[in-house]
Amino acid sequence: MKTYISSDLHIGFEDSNYPKIVEFFDIVKNDADKLILLGDIFDLWRCPVETIVGEEPYKTAYDAVVSAAHKVPTRIVFGNHDYNLQRKMDIPYVTISDDFVDDNIFFCHGWRFDVLQRFGSFAYMWLVDQFPYLYQRFFRSPSRIPRGEYARADLTTKIHDEARRFIDKHTFSYLVMGHTHDPGIDGKLIDAGDMIDSLSYVVIEDGVPELRRMRR
Repeated sequence: MKTYISSDLHIGFEDSNYPKIVEFFDIVKNDADKLILLGDIFDLWRCPVETIVGEEPYKTAYDAVVSAAHKVPTRIVFGNHDYNLQRKMDIPYVTISDDFVDDNIFFCHGWRFDVLQRFGSFAYMWLVDQFPYLYQRFFRSPSRIPRGEYARADLTTKIHDEARRFIDKHTFSYLVMGHTHDPGIDGKLIDAGDMIDSLSYVVIEDGVPELRRMRR
């Protein structure tokens, strides 16, 4: 059994790596038994749904998601950039949910461990939900996406520390998350990274996790 896991594709963000996103879903179709996408798959902060499903390069990436989901059972956990995804987009063959546990593995986007997101969440989630076009026009980037060598390294450390404390309170085999754009496997903590800079994803085969990267 091979479960492919990816996070933070940010389809709708102009600097996402769209050729590699499409390539990733081609790999999934040929090799995966299950696909889990851990949030911020679509960047609804920066781009209206109509643009994502109808204009390039976003449309090709969106179609790749649907094509992979048609062949491989697929679940999306919504993140902070695609909050309320289940109400905003009806994606064929895809199950959309909040955090969940499967085979004693906790899957989440990871923003629950981000103190900055937690304290500011009510205000910007209300704006995104109630006035999406106003938000996209005037507040296009409410939280800067990390670039280069992960400008939010200190924050990433704090987020991972919060996640480890969460693991310690439970008996999960692993916790798999996204959100930080900083990939790695450290004991029971697995961060899938992103498809902007790291081009990383995780494969869990017969209970054993492996971090992989797309070739540049």
